[in-house]
Amino acid sequence: MLALAILLRAWAALLLPVDFDEPTYVRAALGYARALRAGDLGAVIDSSANSEHPPLVKLLYAGGALALGDAANSTSVIYSSRAISALAGVLAVAALAWYAGPLAAGLLAVHTLAVKYTSQAYLEAVPLAWSIIAVGAAARACGPRAAPASRRQLWLSAFALGLTAAGKLDYLIVAPAIVAIMLTGRRPTWRGLTGYLLLAALTFWAFTPTLWRDPLGRLAAMGAFHLAYSHGADVAAASYPWFQPLIWLGSSAAADWHPEVFFYFGFDGPIFLLALAGLPLAWRAPGRRWQVIWLLLGLLILLIWPTKWPQYALPLVPAVCILAAPALAQGVTRLRDLNDYWGWAAEMLPRPPRYAWVAMGLMGLFVLGVYAYGLISIALGSVGWTQLTASDSPLLGGPVAAALALPDGRVALAGGRGAQIWQDGAAGEQPVWRELTHAPTLAMAMDASGGLWLGGEAGLFSGASGRLVYDAADFGGGSSIVYALAVGSDGRLWVGTGAGAAVRSADGARWEALPQAAGGGAVLAITVERRAAGDVIWFGGMGAVRQLDTASDAWRSFGGADGFAGTGVSALLADSRGQIWAATLGDGLGMWDGASWSWHTVAGGELPYGTVTALHEGPPGTLWVGTAEAFTKGGALTRYDGDSWQTYLPRNSGFRGAEPLAICTDARGRLWVATRSDGVFLYQQNP
Repeated sequence: MLALAILLRAWAALLLPVDFDEPTYVRAALGYARALRAGDLGAVIDSSANSEHPPLVKLLYAGGALALGDAANSTSVIYSSRAISALAGVLAVAALAWYAGPLAAGLLAVHTLAVKYTSQAYLEAVPLAWSIIAVGAAARACGPRAAPASRRQLWLSAFALGLTAAGKLDYLIVAPAIVAIMLTGRRPTWRGLTGYLLLAALTFWAFTPTLWRDPLGRLAAMGAFHLAYSHGADVAAASYPWFQPLIWLGSSAAADWHPEVFFYFGFDGPIFLLALAGLPLAWRAPGRRWQVIWLLLGLLILLIWPTKWPQYALPLVPAVCILAAPALAQGVTRLRDLNDYWGWAAEMLPRPPRYAWVAMGLMGLFVLGVYAYGLISIALGSVGWTQLTASDSPLLGGPVAAALALPDGRVALAGGRGAQIWQDGAAGEQPVWRELTHAPTLAMAMDASGGLWLGGEAGLFSGASGRLVYDAADFGGGSSIVYALAVGSDGRLWVGTGAGAAVRSADGARWEALPQAAGGGAVLAITVERRAAGDVIWFGGMGAVRQLDTASDAWRSFGGADGFAGTGVSALLADSRGQIWAATLGDGLGMWDGASWSWHTVAGGELPYGTVTALHEGPPGTLWVGTAEAFTKGGALTRYDGDSWQTYLPRNSGFRGAEPLAICTDARGRLWVATRSDGVFLYQQNP
């Protein structure tokens, strides 16, 4: 049982994508770690980072960051925090086994909602474990079979209840169960009850440093935040029905969200149905009525409270497992009795010979070996990867068609629903997002003065104002759509449009149309090859690449004789070695070495798919290639170091197999992969 709990939580901690609140808690932990490393206890006490929740769990995560030393960053601390969370999740299973038996603990071990939120860098696992101890110890101290010596369990319960509140206030939803235990069992004396409440309150205060200076003021601020948040924009946007907690408990939602993690589909729904069947069994036993009160009163609170996030149902999951266990055991006993009477098993099930058992055992070991190999491969490959989606961040939805790393560390992202800029937040704060425009955007570039340009379906937009600045009339007519942008070393802005190309002078005073850039067709890609005598501009169109030497105004074309078989050239890249790379939508990847073109294809074993959608060099000498599967929405990411090719897929990395549309590297060395369907993936190349 514990081995199963460890396995499932380790697997989930390594494979689950970064969830919405994890970066917030990790930033707070990093802030605490910096303060503790500097010996500044006052900064911990007065911290305002994520102040709506007590700091205990974040301080534990800060301990993980301190243990990492110089290797501590936003990526590595997510994984160290997940390890701490998973350990606490296993302790919760162990505590339930101790107080409620192995069957209830086994149900908690496989419960997908519990596995998910006790394997991520959330605040759930620690208070969940302590809440189980608080209720279980109270039952041992005040239950009908409690011995006088077991009254010391009452103090353990008080201590655990204080730590539960110090972990997360939501878990005080177990308090009614403790009250019911005391009322229906051996009631503590008034002196004992006063001591219980005092010890719980002192423990909460002692393990919540942010309360040390102004406990009442901080508690009032926490309550005011949650009250306001429950009526805020996030809750309104989610628009969950009032009965949503029943859905969280009655279905395996986590398995639906993450089928690659929860390979066993989940048993949350059947467990909840068993718990409902166990309600009358528990109510008929006076010593177990507190279990009914724990679930039903807690559920009533969740139904009334406007905020319906899935993790809010987690404090009730132990009660569900405790109630389900006797119902499951009774059902199994009933089936066994029927089988003993009717002898179904002997008639319906075969009795294989010994060699068949040996063969099945060997096959089982083989399957376990394959499973272990896959686990290790995915675990190692997932380190350093995170994901941003519209559902768990302010990222605009839809395809993300362009990504541009800015010199100051920010990253501009653009796509079908507009463009925005992402910036790292201060210590303990969330990243800052700024929207530039809601116009569909296909390309971006920054000029020498720091001005950001956005190309879209309507023309060229200013990144400063988000307004349309130039259109088809400026580009020479024919088309206003902008597919590609590039800035030359002389400050000129090169624009690829649906009818060729155009160039804007460095001073912005004039435009020149270049219909010959693609023979009158669309220019889908542009790159600038910088030379001492003057830039060479490369244009990618349909089945052709054209080159303009600005020093001599000479044009040169490459087409079918050079390997371009008619498909579009989706991306061009001039690398640090003077090579030109051309991505095609079906013919693979071409490379110009100054004398001839060579090709990298699926048949040659270098690329997983022939449709190449994105190119990027970073660091120098390392080529990143995005490819797409034909007629589907999937894709792959490939890295070429000049000698070997490595493809990143869901089975060996944290990249989930979406189609890459743009790639860049930010100032911190993180790789950004913008995709058509799954938002943006970040990869810390040296975590």
